[in-house]
Amino acid sequence: MKRLFKSAVVILVLISIFIYTGCGEEAEQGQAEETQSVTEVDLTVEVPLLQVGHCNHDHHSAVFISALRGEEMKELYGIYLVHLGESYYALVEDEEKTLEIQFVQSQGAINVPNNMVAGLFDIGFGGVIPFAASADQGSGVKIISPLHSRGDMLVVADDNIEVNDWDSFIEWTVSSDEPLVIGYKSPKAVALLIFESALTEEGIDWSMQGNPEPGSEILLFNAQGQPNLNPALQNGTIHGYVSNNPACALAEHNGIGKCVAELSDLPPGNFVNHPCCAIASTETAIADRQEDIAAALRLFAAATDYINSNPEDAAFAAAEWIGNPVEVEVISMATSGYNMQVTEDWLDNMIAIIGNTRNLGAFTGPLAVQDDDANEAFLYDFSLMPDNLR
Repeated sequence: MKRLFKSAVVILVLISIFIYTGCGEEAEQGQAEETQSVTEVDLTVEVPLLQVGHCNHDHHSAVFISALRGEEMKELYGIYLVHLGESYYALVEDEEKTLEIQFVQSQGAINVPNNMVAGLFDIGFGGVIPFAASADQGSGVKIISPLHSRGDMLVVADDNIEVNDWDSFIEWTVSSDEPLVIGYKSPKAVALLIFESALTEEGIDWSMQGNPEPGSEILLFNAQGQPNLNPALQNGTIHGYVSNNPACALAEHNGIGKCVAELSDLPPGNFVNHPCCAIASTETAIADRQEDIAAALRLFAAATDYINSNPEDAAFAAAEWIGNPVEVEVISMATSGYNMQVTEDWLDNMIAIIGNTRNLGAFTGPLAVQDDDANEAFLYDFSLMPDNLR
């Protein structure tokens, strides 16, 4: 990511802040309007509760927009949330409370499938590989909607003068006297899969740091979670890392690291718009909670449209929810694609991801056999999505 681009984006953010002067007053006014609009809807009506799992990063911004931009979504889409207290919200559609939603934060996308299967929530926002791996093991998890693409980066230390792009990273790797240690957040991260594929394409020998093989030019280090990547880079435990934003934008913001490549641009070139996150549920919940899940998907589809139509305000909302600086979220979210539509491009990219994961020996169940039609029927259920998205 070019530093000049970063500076320009920050300037635009600062300009937008001045344009939206009195932002605090607007928030107070919005709360007052919300209170006033509550009188139009009976929020005491007893309705089902749907628990929604998510992670605290901006790939799941449809959650944050839904929770924080109720008034805007009411005016634009007619489906919105009213905060009831703590993590609970009333879903209002056509001026009628139809559902209550509780947002449940999960510690890392790798944990989302297990937490969902354990009954901690009914639907979950998480990574496509963890969902696929869970389904392959017989959990009954199915992806019920696309959500997010791209947003994965290669980061090296801020003071690394040798590396500024992928080609110079490969040159640095080949010329290094010792294997480079490159971190990743979890074994089932899309970023790791793409990076391993790119290294193999370039003829770079790699292995895991915990089980290093002779001749390895890169050792892959499991940081046990995204929050550990920037500290590991700062203290010299790793020479760089691959992960999703906003960790990478935070590294630049704090002077710890610099983004030198978007992983979607790496060879062999079949991950250009790679899916990163999706929404999933279990077969049991899909069968038993059809109307509730369908309503939630309509809400998140509207929130996704809001992100694409109002990127600056979406960055403000994500920053408010996550606690990151606004300028970090503007830069981070600009590297991502937000789209819940089932397209041929999305399906083809999922075939590539499943195929590469299969080649690494990660599947032992139905997905271990290459049969695109059978894999699609096994892994996806888009029946509860809005008609215009499937």
